[in-house]
Amino acid sequence: MAEQELPGGWLPPQAPGGAPASASSSSPQEPDPQRPVFVQPRGEQGTNSLAVAALVCSISSIGLLVFSLGLSFLFSIPLGLTAWVCAARSPQDVRPGQRKAATVLAIVAVALSVAAAIAWLALMAAGYSPEDLQRSLQEELDRQRQSS
Repeated sequence: MAEQELPGGWLPPQAPGGAPASASSSSPQEPDPQRPVFVQPRGEQGTNSLAVAALVCSISSIGLLVFSLGLSFLFSIPLGLTAWVCAARSPQDVRPGQRKAATVLAIVAVALSVAAAIAWLALMAAGYSPEDLQRSLQEELDRQRQSS
């Protein structure tokens, strides 16, 4: 039975794995010459372990900065630089999207770490200490508790 063409020369849709009517007479072991073969692109093969290491280092660096309000810049700067080096040395042909994401996150981690270092060093030079920050945050928390 020949398939009916729809307007514009289109064939009707078929269920996944369903064989067209013209190919139904062939045996299931023979490959269908009309069936497309999906090949994984060359850039997506394998794992880019250096890019993964760079992602882990940069996310750790940014996480440390966030949880410590920037006070961990002494640890975050080396982590961000390590991430940047790992991203730069990762192979370009294996998962290039991962490499690009690792590079961007590493640059962001280094930039945020340096900004936090500059901010905290300026605050400390002006006489402000982390204990002052803790005390002011505690006072604000107590004030909010009393008002509610």
